[in-house]
Amino acid sequence: MGREVRKFELDFSKCSTWGEVYREIKKKLDLPDWCGENLDALWDALTGMMYTPAEITVSKNVANKGLVSVVEQIIAVMYEAENTYHEITVVEK
Repeated sequence: MGREVRKFELDFSKCSTWGEVYREIKKKLDLPDWCGENLDALWDALTGMMYTPAEITVSKNVANKGLVSVVEQIIAVMYEAENTYHEITVVEK
């Protein structure tokens, strides 16, 4: 019998800084505080630290429109992890 798929939801709508975006990721994905706040660290977390199988629902809505490209890069890393390891499903809303 397979493991239960754990569902996570990332809401960046109250994030106005890059640091707040990464704090939201670490909090919601149950990652350790020492986890880095960059795309390489996110990759490592998605493919080796977080609970899988997982479904991650993520919204591009951010308080600071200057963060849209950061969030898009984060989502791209999530899709890459999904396509490479098949243990993560990404859902955009």
